[in-house]
Amino acid sequence: MCSLPAHPVRVSDRLPDILSSGDLPVAELSSLCLDGELFRVGDFWSPVDLAEDRDQRARSLALLVPVRAIAERLTAAWIYGLAPEPQRHQFCVPRTARAYFPPSPRFGVREVVCDPEHIVRLGAATVNRADVRVAGLLVTRPLRTALDLARWPPPEFPEPAPLIATLLRLAGHPDATAARRACAADSLPFTHRALGHLDAAEAAMTSLGEPSRR
Repeated sequence: MCSLPAHPVRVSDRLPDILSSGDLPVAELSSLCLDGELFRVGDFWSPVDLAEDRDQRARSLALLVPVRAIAERLTAAWIYGLAPEPQRHQFCVPRTARAYFPPSPRFGVREVVCDPEHIVRLGAATVNRADVRVAGLLVTRPLRTALDLARWPPPEFPEPAPLIATLLRLAGHPDATAARRACAADSLPFTHRALGHLDAAEAAMTSLGEPSRR
């Protein structure tokens, strides 16, 4: 007679934190989702006993792009859990990076001026697999993300004030003063547009709770 194992084998005991079709066939991954063993995170899958948080979302995108890519705008907001996943992810690189990104329907990349202080690495707990080691993803910080969305509001958010307000609160700001100061200090385009969206965001912030520094 066969005896049951003392501890049930979990998906996360034998598979990476982020799974792709390189780990298992898509049909099997989909079946595991139906069985409640996995959940979708971006273009990939993750065991259900791991939290779907910003680090896990960052790790999933780290498998999608080269290491120098910086998640920005709506993609950064999605990583922070503040917006739906965009149909086409948004990344940037410093103008001095000279990085090549193959064309992809899943993401676009633009060159920007980006201070290293405006960037954070998320998902830094490495994911080990046979042929790749993922150590997280560079993401614009909430304040920089708010400023970028104020300058370049996406079609999905023609009125971005509530999202910008939430990002400012995530950054620990009680109002838009710091964002206005940062906006006036740089030389990026669409400053007038950005200031208008920041004014609207500050009005929206009155309905939010107290900020907590992140």
